[in-house]
Amino acid sequence: MKRFGSLALGLLLCIGTSLRAQLVHQGPWSGNVGARSAVVQLTLNEGRLTSLEVSEYQDFRRSTSVAQSAREPTDPLTLARYLLRDLKPDTTYYVRPTAGRVRELRSVGRVKTLPEPGSPASFRVGFASGATTGSEAGAFSEIRYQKPTVFLHLGNSHSEREVPDELNAWFHLYEQMWNSFTQAELYRDVPLVYTWNDRDAGGAAAHTAYRTFIPHYPLPADSPNASEDALRPISQAFTIGRVRFIVLDTETHRTPADSAAPTILGAWQWGWLKSELRTAAASHPLIFLVSAVPWHGEKAVSGADNHWGYYPTERALIETWLRDEGIGNVCVLSGNGGLLAARIGSGRPGVLHEFQAGVLDQHREPTIGRWTDGPLLPDPTEEFFGIVDVTDNQSHIEVTFRGMNQHGHERFKSAFTIDLSGP
Repeated sequence: MKRFGSLALGLLLCIGTSLRAQLVHQGPWSGNVGARSAVVQLTLNEGRLTSLEVSEYQDFRRSTSVAQSAREPTDPLTLARYLLRDLKPDTTYYVRPTAGRVRELRSVGRVKTLPEPGSPASFRVGFASGATTGSEAGAFSEIRYQKPTVFLHLGNSHSEREVPDELNAWFHLYEQMWNSFTQAELYRDVPLVYTWNDRDAGGAAAHTAYRTFIPHYPLPADSPNASEDALRPISQAFTIGRVRFIVLDTETHRTPADSAAPTILGAWQWGWLKSELRTAAASHPLIFLVSAVPWHGEKAVSGADNHWGYYPTERALIETWLRDEGIGNVCVLSGNGGLLAARIGSGRPGVLHEFQAGVLDQHREPTIGRWTDGPLLPDPTEEFFGIVDVTDNQSHIEVTFRGMNQHGHERFKSAFTIDLSGP
């Protein structure tokens, strides 16, 4: 009888352990978040079919179950993707995968939906750029502590000087992002919006890896018959409240600055940008143009042609077009400039504001720019990121930029206000 009791106790312990077994290898992380939907991704310890528990309660006392989405042909066997629908606006949800009676108990994600589009809403975004491969930068933890609605990663997510051309090598680079403790903590709590720069963009393999691992907003270039190019830009757009974010791809169709027809955007993206700006201006009193590289940079005697200052003709075309269209209140959020800086314009059509925050721990030569505030260069061990608070009071919108470091110290501040009370 004693022997039977010991066996029973051992069996119960084994069952309890199996029910608490870890399912998640990396993640979860989220993106493509709207007011009523979101995408959650993670990698599993082994390839298996799972569901995702979604709950407004951290203890999951009431939850719904979302089936795992069908895998794409290029997906690793351990990658799981879930599409969440019918959510409430401006609401926090907790997510964890389950497989049969086994549920994840440690790697739990948090997804907060966006406010109702078109309604006045105040919110916060974080943005940064320039991380070393697998970076454990403390700035990622500090960004998470600041509780932004979304985190804009403006490129150079690793420090490889020669980007690979093989798909598994790109998968490995993304895995190093998810393996980073500070990055994983951030992406489990804050939706990711990610565009790339010169060290994390490349050919077909880079495009496939991005579309595989990054839950992005719809990519207009991927729409049927939208673009016939072999490599289609990852430009995208989304709305928070009454503010439109237009995320540019400054790499895919870039040509050298000294070429016969220098361009950052390329013909397709230039056409898409004009259409997106026209539509956004009709219903959004503020537009953020998200660029991986500085807008108001000036061409240097030497150095890489890695910002808009090396493409003055295309930049001037955009500014002139905005003026002719009567589109004002456009603010650029940019990275990879190696400093904190701002340019506060008039807000009139064709005169853009800009907030620059870069870099994390992939230090580079600071960008010379036409700044009205700053620039502020980092100390040798300092990691920079930006926080933007948008306060929508219906009659006016206050926009405040704070340049921060990894210790939570405010190192830089700039702001402007949009008055909507006029006729």
